[in-house]
Amino acid sequence: MFEGSSRYSLLIMSIIALMAASVGLLSAIPLAELFMSAAAIIFLRKRFNVQVVIPTSLLMFIQVMLGISVGATISLSELSHTLNPAVILGLVICLTLQTSCSYWWLHHKEKWNPFESLLGAVPGAMAAILVISESGNKPSPKVVYSHSVRLIILIVLAGFISNTTADVAIEHTAIGWQQWALLSGVIVISMFFGKLSLRFGIPAPYMIASLVIAAFCNSYISEIDLAVPSYIVVFATALLGSLIGARLAETTLREALTYSKAGVFVTIIGLLVAAVTSYVASYVLGLSWVVVLLAWVPGSVEAMTAVALLLGLEPAFVMVNHAIRLLLLYTLPVVLKNRLEQLREQQ
Repeated sequence: MFEGSSRYSLLIMSIIALMAASVGLLSAIPLAELFMSAAAIIFLRKRFNVQVVIPTSLLMFIQVMLGISVGATISLSELSHTLNPAVILGLVICLTLQTSCSYWWLHHKEKWNPFESLLGAVPGAMAAILVISESGNKPSPKVVYSHSVRLIILIVLAGFISNTTADVAIEHTAIGWQQWALLSGVIVISMFFGKLSLRFGIPAPYMIASLVIAAFCNSYISEIDLAVPSYIVVFATALLGSLIGARLAETTLREALTYSKAGVFVTIIGLLVAAVTSYVASYVLGLSWVVVLLAWVPGSVEAMTAVALLLGLEPAFVMVNHAIRLLLLYTLPVVLKNRLEQLREQQ
């Protein structure tokens, strides 16, 4: 009935994302828009055989908006007040151990190939990982399931800790024309440098370019606050859900259960490593263990910062640590470009 509808993939995904984003804006359920849009794409594929192809323009939009959203949370003044070299070193050690232990499990126990094991092991940067995986033109439902399961578990844990979901709903704030002008300028500049970076073969070029440019503006343009309207972030998140759904739709139930099991074990490994390293760091640096744990657990910036706010546990420290973690993970494809290419060729 819907054969050939892949030509209308962008339209289909945009409509679904708009509907899911509307629900996300009106509900207090964390990331409802992401899971609803993913479920809708899977339903269309399984029930009506709709073949959805991920358009390049969609990936570009997601990269730019998520990059700006993360970059807008980073400023040099906040970094100087909340971080020191010892904390950054501890965060890097935690990330290294989480990735190494998860990689070992996926490669040696789950028998994943090296490339998929590395992508599935990287803790808590699903947007960046999806873009990296997509650049290889080889869909990897294993990686998507691993990160999706981890995201679901961490959202549930965050809701359990805060004991409420109403307080973590997105705060809808209006922005003025000056902020719109600044945001538009950042988008245009990000597109330019992203396209320029693409010529040099840099993975996730639009995301990295927009993140760096947004962070620079947030640090040096004090007259105007760089902000991304909440409904745009929600819409981009819903589009990300559509991308996830398009990747998961080709997976059988048996494969889904197998990949979900791997995701559960990887999540447990990441949480255990975060708990141990944060405890040692809190003892050495004289910080609160719960605060460091929230700052280093492989969750999203929004969810972990919301929990810190609810519990009164230094939300600025938690937010900046997660922003630095995402910054490190988003630049990982550049640092390990040659190694990633070698692993991809081994598939």
